[in-house]
Amino acid sequence: MALAKFRVVLVLTIGAVLSACGFSPTEGIHREITVKSGGATVVIAGPAGFCIDERTVDQSRAGAFVFLSDCAMTENSGPTIARVPISAVLTASVSNSGLPGVEQGLDGALADLQGFLETPIGQVSLGKSGNMNTISVLSLSRTENAVIAFVEDTTITSTTAESPRFWRAFTEIGGRLVALSATGYNRNDPEQERIGQIMMAFIASLHTANPK
Repeated sequence: MALAKFRVVLVLTIGAVLSACGFSPTEGIHREITVKSGGATVVIAGPAGFCIDERTVDQSRAGAFVFLSDCAMTENSGPTIARVPISAVLTASVSNSGLPGVEQGLDGALADLQGFLETPIGQVSLGKSGNMNTISVLSLSRTENAVIAFVEDTTITSTTAESPRFWRAFTEIGGRLVALSATGYNRNDPEQERIGQIMMAFIASLHTANPK
């Protein structure tokens, strides 16, 4: 029963689909944005150097999905994505519910989640293709407020030059399970160390923007 509950929650949280949107260099570009999911509000704040185009924010009955990419600060206009090369793409998917079992304590709930992600079904849920033959979980760890996975999925799911290796993380914000992803565009860094550091900064920025 516990495994089934984790599977349903993670599929709904990770599986958000983002529709294509146009971009403007400065209009609607934010360092952070507030979304609503299941009646709760969550502030999505990216790490330094990453911004949100408000037109890529998807809020529905299934939850909320936010896309972040590289940006810069201009002297007069604030954040901009003009002439900023994309080195990484970050996403945050906010579920309509919290982490299963969190009522008994966050540490135990995170431990249960890590245990689920160590199962074959859990590992498939971490990939992008759903193909168990091409998905490998290279590392899986837990901090005081998140479970973090380094994943490889060799099935081509995009026409862009993104790395087949990427990071995922799961944390609880404002009573809602938030699934994060960070994907780099530098295949010359097979361990994606910089992207892993960005993920840690992403987790920290979310918790700073959403104090308990």
